[in-house]
Amino acid sequence: MQGVAFQTFQPESTGVYQSPFKSLAIIAGVVVPCTILLIGCSDAATSPGPPKPPRPGIIATLILDTFEGSGQSVHPDPVVVPAGWGTSQSYLVATPYPNGNQTYENPSFYEETSSLTWRAPGGAVNPVIRPDAGYLSDPDQLYNPVTHEIWMYYRQVTTTNQILLLRTADGVHWSAPQLLVTVPNHLAISPTVVRKSATDWWMWTVNGGTKGCSGASTTVEARRSVDGVTWSDPTTVTMQDGSKFPWHLDVTWVPQRNEYWALYNAKDAGSCTTTELRFATSTDGIQWTVLPTPLLARGAIPEFADVVYRSSLSYDAASDQVTIWYSGARVAAGKYIWGLATQSMARATMFAIASGTEDGTAPTTVQMNRQTPAGQGPPTAPATPPLTNETAP
Repeated sequence: MQGVAFQTFQPESTGVYQSPFKSLAIIAGVVVPCTILLIGCSDAATSPGPPKPPRPGIIATLILDTFEGSGQSVHPDPVVVPAGWGTSQSYLVATPYPNGNQTYENPSFYEETSSLTWRAPGGAVNPVIRPDAGYLSDPDQLYNPVTHEIWMYYRQVTTTNQILLLRTADGVHWSAPQLLVTVPNHLAISPTVVRKSATDWWMWTVNGGTKGCSGASTTVEARRSVDGVTWSDPTTVTMQDGSKFPWHLDVTWVPQRNEYWALYNAKDAGSCTTTELRFATSTDGIQWTVLPTPLLARGAIPEFADVVYRSSLSYDAASDQVTIWYSGARVAAGKYIWGLATQSMARATMFAIASGTEDGTAPTTVQMNRQTPAGQGPPTAPATPPLTNETAP
């Protein structure tokens, strides 16, 4: 594809970007500096070393070495590979989004250098793909054990939505993009792909209708495939709770529990500014049960004071632990500042938060995800116009 010329993103004189992911956490509703929790800051000059892994339940911000230099990103999606596949076993894809600038919103691939710091693998160049038109968003990745590759799906946005596929066998060299799906704009948002078996693949996307996120509602659609490349026509699934609708989506197949888990940031009718993250389960991928309480709401950490956005999760059956990868934004100096965070908790704790049936097993995590930090007050409307189809990632 023909590339687009990029320049290094230059922080503005306001100083907003000097330390965009200075890590904070919340314990029982109190904001705690990262230096106290030893979970690391983005200012290398004051950090004693690599950030330490956060304690279970702590929401810790991530530090990404983005190609344009802002550190701001959205749309995180992790993948774990077998030992020896590359220089790491944990990789993350995300799209830089400095101040909401779509010029830089292109899939970028990172390896884990600590639990909270991520950079491009040695010899790799980010972004892994650049557009010949429009912008590239909503990456989703998985490991294919048959081909021993990471497969990355993403969306190209112009007057259409195109779902494309990239492949890599080493995290450094990537295939040419392969076009899989083309529909009118807003009709295939946030593709999320599950490889249930070698011949049983699923893709879910959000159909935003002709008006996208400014419309009254959305629907979720599923496609099937026997190879991850050729896809069926979409089937509408049931995934909605009350007056809020899915906007960006991530689905995980959990074979140990024989069910699918989904995360989505929920939108109100006519709004693009999503303020909470919902959790849903399904045994067949079509009929979904949305649990009644948000997993995370805006204001849970200062970095997500105004927006909670596309998030993803991974599950470790051996420890029965869930790791959630969040994205969101705050408004500063009249602009949206985007960032990523992560949180680990027991599976039972996640279900307790999402179902609203906490039994006291993890009150710290429950308080952290629901309460606004002490002294911050309730979340307020952004100081800039709400997100629109043109400014939402």
